[in-house]
Amino acid sequence: MSSPDAGAPPITVFGATGVIGRRVCAELLRTGTAIAIAGRRAAALAELAPTLPAARVHVADAGDGVALARAFAGTRVVVNAAGPLRETAAPVLVGALAAGAHYVDAGGEQAVLHAVYEHHESAARRAGLVALPGAGLDCAIGDLAAAWAAAHLLGVSDPGSAVRGEPAPRLAETDPLDNIAVSYVFDELALSAGTQRALFGAVGTRPLVWRRDRWEAGPLGEHRRINAGPALGGERDAQVFAGGDVLTIPRHVAARLVTTYVSTTRRAGPATALRLLSRTLPLLPRRARELLVPYATPDAALAHTRFAVVVQVRRGFSAAQIVVRGRDLYRTTAAITAWSACRLAERGIGPIGMRAPGELFRAEPALRAIASAADLTIEPSFG
Repeated sequence: MSSPDAGAPPITVFGATGVIGRRVCAELLRTGTAIAIAGRRAAALAELAPTLPAARVHVADAGDGVALARAFAGTRVVVNAAGPLRETAAPVLVGALAAGAHYVDAGGEQAVLHAVYEHHESAARRAGLVALPGAGLDCAIGDLAAAWAAAHLLGVSDPGSAVRGEPAPRLAETDPLDNIAVSYVFDELALSAGTQRALFGAVGTRPLVWRRDRWEAGPLGEHRRINAGPALGGERDAQVFAGGDVLTIPRHVAARLVTTYVSTTRRAGPATALRLLSRTLPLLPRRARELLVPYATPDAALAHTRFAVVVQVRRGFSAAQIVVRGRDLYRTTAAITAWSACRLAERGIGPIGMRAPGELFRAEPALRAIASAADLTIEPSFG
């Protein structure tokens, strides 16, 4: 563990100059949180620093463990906003733990979560620190909403503040729920080059589902009808999707089946084409990803995306649903990540180790606090 630096800000944002990183910095600045910024591009960091009062600047590459240790020394929380996470998550997580800092990342990629859970869970626990991968829109919202809906369906009360002081028992442990489905619905979807590269990284892999106490490859092309409300086109088709929620939800809610879906268009023709594409992509050789080139989306266009996260929980003839709606998936991801990092920086005693959002935070108050920070609306079916 590195030597402490008493003057270090409580939060260091790694990858601060990227699409997500800049937005995370803006969210932290809005809350008055002191930060340090880090990344591999010295010129970009120098350009960003004057907009952040008294921000410390550290030049470090994810592949340089010594530079990471120097950048993270003394900080309480490291936020990893540098993509692609399949390349940066493991080294930045290791660097944060070595520096004695909690780790939060702005992702939700299923393959990345699976890898860090498998290879780094014991290290986080031994360090007595928290690792929270998956604090992005495409994991944290569905994870917390599933826990809230499940608690309602089970009649379980979980009073207290948003931040847990001790681990909570796994919901429905002795009598699992039948099904949890998390669906992501988008209109006017615009993706950054980094997000496109992350999607390209999934070429040649099949999405996982949680089925009967284990993760297994999901059926190709599976789809369902989903309704996110009239503003998003009412009922529409959604395809099975490699969402991070499949990895996180079973850690704190027992269910026989957990699946994630995505709908990127309300029109029937393109939806059918996407369903066929979802069957084809896992069969392509992985080297095919090297032939895919991202489109450079204008930064202003990224704010136009409207989205909803629809979480449905079922046991027998009983069901509960929560719909969370918003706009601008990148600003929303930054707000979730910044909120999570601030709560960890402030926290005293609490759960340690590799944790899902629902293991660190109480679902209803946390989701309401995040909704307030990110201008989201929440619509539970149960009032």
